[in-house]
Amino acid sequence: MATDEEEKVSGTEVAPAAPLAGRGMPGRERASAERKAGEDARRGEDDDEGDEQDEDDDDEEDLPVVFNAGEAVGAVATVFRFLKPHLAAHKVGLSLVGLGLLVETAFNVLMPLSLKYFIDEVVEGGDESALIDVLMVLGIAGLVTSITAIWYERKDAETTAAVMADIRRSLFRRVQGLRAAYFARTRSGEIVSRFSGDLAALENGVVHAANWAVLPFLELVTGIVLLFVLSWQLALVALLIFPIALLGPKLIAPKAIEATYELKRAQAGALGTVNEQIAAQSVVKAFGLQRVTRRWFGRRNEAVRIAQTRATFLTTMVERSVTIAVLLLHLVVFGIGAWLTFHGHISLGAFVTFEGVFWEISYNITNLMQFVPVTLHAAGAVKHIEEVSTQPQEAGDREGGVVPRLSSEIAFEGVVFAYEDEDEPVLQGLDLRIPAGRSVAIVGPSGAGKSTVVNLLLRLYEPTRGRITIDGRDVSDGSLASLRDQIAVVFQDSILFGTTIRENIRLGRPDATDAEVEAAAKAAEMHKFIDRLPQGYDTLVGERGATLSGGQRQRIALARAVLRNPAILLLDEATSALDQTTEAAVLRTLRRIGRGRTTLFVTHRLTTAADFDEILVMRDGRVVQRGTHAELVEKRGLYRRLWQDRERSFA
Repeated sequence: MATDEEEKVSGTEVAPAAPLAGRGMPGRERASAERKAGEDARRGEDDDEGDEQDEDDDDEEDLPVVFNAGEAVGAVATVFRFLKPHLAAHKVGLSLVGLGLLVETAFNVLMPLSLKYFIDEVVEGGDESALIDVLMVLGIAGLVTSITAIWYERKDAETTAAVMADIRRSLFRRVQGLRAAYFARTRSGEIVSRFSGDLAALENGVVHAANWAVLPFLELVTGIVLLFVLSWQLALVALLIFPIALLGPKLIAPKAIEATYELKRAQAGALGTVNEQIAAQSVVKAFGLQRVTRRWFGRRNEAVRIAQTRATFLTTMVERSVTIAVLLLHLVVFGIGAWLTFHGHISLGAFVTFEGVFWEISYNITNLMQFVPVTLHAAGAVKHIEEVSTQPQEAGDREGGVVPRLSSEIAFEGVVFAYEDEDEPVLQGLDLRIPAGRSVAIVGPSGAGKSTVVNLLLRLYEPTRGRITIDGRDVSDGSLASLRDQIAVVFQDSILFGTTIRENIRLGRPDATDAEVEAAAKAAEMHKFIDRLPQGYDTLVGERGATLSGGQRQRIALARAVLRNPAILLLDEATSALDQTTEAAVLRTLRRIGRGRTTLFVTHRLTTAADFDEILVMRDGRVVQRGTHAELVEKRGLYRRLWQDRERSFA
């Protein structure tokens, strides 16, 4: 089946199937080979999973209930429940695929019946005209079915690709709406894993459901009916295939489910270690930690090896137990059928046809059971994806609420705030008023709550108690868009995206013209530099702006902020990573572009704060001093001590 990504298939070898009508239909005969050949590819995809949960995490999570009585009903229900909202938008495509499956099923029933007619009527009756009629009917039916199969395969590919696109879009939107606290406590690999390993496992089940599950199920049902038509006595014996075939999965599947989930956790831990080491290579090399980090990874890798051995063996045995049971039962059915035929209780045509149909049923049962590991992985992936759905989203907008554009003042009124994983509040009854148009620096020791002020004003977090107002309007009473549209922020780590300089600046206002983008770059004193580049504004900046210096990245971030034309400019340690010369140049630019705007500059460098209209000194979540640099140096208090400490450090 066609798909935008490489097929990821799962399974093991199946019992050899006797040549049977319909075995050459598109999508059927290749399914078993694809599953066997693709097992390594599937495992490779699983190894790429990026969930970075610690393997030492002792919090036991409930495993997905996939088997209630040794069957994959629970897994199918889990996956279908998750897919149902996304399938609803593609009813027409799904209906057409279903119609194609019914046509192929009908042909695969017609073939064994024609075989019985050929043996009992044509061969034994010697009717050549009947032979020609049979061949003509089968030829026409085969041609129509082949065309139908190709058509529905195309429709199936389109529909499943559209469904997966909807799921990716929905998951991305969900992740975008998560609160800032979730990103603060969750490593990036754990989030990305939902889009890599988990969606790959789910896609594997969705893409192959038609040929590896639905079609075998339809043929299984029609095959049972045909068995009773041919010989009800022999059919009763043949039906023992179900309890015998399902006995192994009933006993083994629960262990396979747990082993599969533990494998995912072990793989997540190993990849988390890799990600961590890549990000910390400077520290690893500087301190000679290669041997230590190899030992850390070795422990994780050994856990993966043990978990993968157990998971692979158990999931394989779920399928293998079926093939063994079917093989043994088929010997019994063959013996009884041969005896009935020898004694004239059933015709030779009925016996041969019965054999073919029984092989078809056993083939389809094996096919369904080989789809079990795919379903298990998909159900486990759904569980992991749905963990995101349980996380709180950003505070919703109140209907019709609008935060006015700042013209008077920003006020913090008795604001108390504590992060989720901390008992002590970071802000403790903060009362603060900042007149519009004022440039204000916020200083203080680490942990004083300086950056928290910025985060709360942006509504990245919500106050535990108290409120924040703009011109007297509680910001939580208005929409996030009306608040954030009037704010531009430059963080310490200037976030640039892997696109062009032009597009990185334009992110400040996506509808801006090229002329406006260039005007913003000129305001940030970056135009001359950009203009000298071979591709100018169309120069790619690399991942996170890796091709630019720290000062250049910061100026592009400033240009992005200028383009937004904000009423409020927030700067959170925006120059702390720069050298003194670059910092001085950036500060000159900031003072110029900040004229007429309300500017809040969080910094730990007192020399940076000295030129602002007002300085707020914070300690233990409160403002303990405020005033100009000259006023605060003259007064006894925290600012004066910090300034004296700075001077002594340079003495």
